[in-house]
Amino acid sequence: MKRVSFLLALFASLALGWAIPGSSAASPPSTSVWHRLNPDQSNPAPEHERLHCIETSVWVCRYDKVPEPELNFSWNSTTGHFVGRDITDSWTCPTWFPDCGAVTLVVEGTALYVPEGGHPFSVLTDLVFSGDDMLNVYWVSFGFTCPWFSTFEAALSANPFPLPFNGVDWPNPDCTLAPPS
Repeated sequence: MKRVSFLLALFASLALGWAIPGSSAASPPSTSVWHRLNPDQSNPAPEHERLHCIETSVWVCRYDKVPEPELNFSWNSTTGHFVGRDITDSWTCPTWFPDCGAVTLVVEGTALYVPEGGHPFSVLTDLVFSGDDMLNVYWVSFGFTCPWFSTFEAALSANPFPLPFNGVDWPNPDCTLAPPS
């Protein structure tokens, strides 16, 4: 629990631009925000998921969901935190993975999710980047990856369906699963 508290404090300090002792001469870290249209039909409706990352030698990301009442989307207070490092040089792209040739960066670490009303769980996760506009979040142990986009508009465009959600016409599933072994 102390590690999680430290990571949350680190993330907050970086996100809010607070100085960290010994880092005053360093340039500010890069940040990125990624969006996903979650079409999982086990939810009451599609969801807008968001991943906000601070990119330094150690990557720190925060996962949450964005309320979209005007789109008639589902929302809950599930959150998550990711901490990882660049492993691009040692990463091997699985043969089933989408577009291995376009991969530009891979950051591997552990994501800790805290589901609304559920028990926290952690997952070995690879953030697999392909250029500036595409991210696949790969749950290594579970053998699947899902696309994320630099804007929510891009996520909606990649998987169009009637909006606002009418309770019937769901977006197509878009995660890629490893073949059974």
